[in-house]
Amino acid sequence: MKKGKINLIILLSLIITFASLIVVIWAVIKFNAASREILKNLKTPQEISPKGISPSEVLNQKSAYSGKKITLRGRVTEAPVVCQKKDCPPDDACCGCPWERNLILIDENGILTSQTKESLRLLDKEGRSFCQRQKGSCQYQCGDWRKGGIYEIYGEFWAESPPPGWGKSMDFYFRVEDKKLSKSLGFGSKINLLFQDIKNLFRNLKTSGEYVLP
Repeated sequence: MKKGKINLIILLSLIITFASLIVVIWAVIKFNAASREILKNLKTPQEISPKGISPSEVLNQKSAYSGKKITLRGRVTEAPVVCQKKDCPPDDACCGCPWERNLILIDENGILTSQTKESLRLLDKEGRSFCQRQKGSCQYQCGDWRKGGIYEIYGEFWAESPPPGWGKSMDFYFRVEDKKLSKSLGFGSKINLLFQDIKNLFRNLKTSGEYVLP
């Protein structure tokens, strides 16, 4: 066989090999791009929607949302605290009050907890309450949460199955993994809350073995 033909055959083999390699690389790139697009649009069983869901929607369908990671949008406020009236030492005037206080989430159009039938208890990643009572004080420190602020909160909702013959779950909460403040409480809403606090203060003056911190 002449040397020219051998070189031609080698050249054609290299061209075919190179072209095949380009086709394979192109196919891999297209496959990866298609896979990323599918994964982008596919919702995993533990994810529902990136858009904020109202607390009332979740509370009306506890079994459907239980165990799922979702994003909620609502107003954050402090749950009322029931304290026992007792003789307290001078260094702890609120010794009858619990050391923890719950933050709760209600629908964003609500201002007062009395405006919602059910509220959603918020816990941190370890399952603890966000608010801790300061020693010697009736005040609770809740980190950087803003009372009355509207938040978008990501985390996991959990509700225990209701006991036989009982239609409602006895315990449910939302474990917060991430949060973003969307809107702070307006001036009018702050005045509304102030009047509610004053109302609760007078109610707490009634003779009883317990009182409620607003």
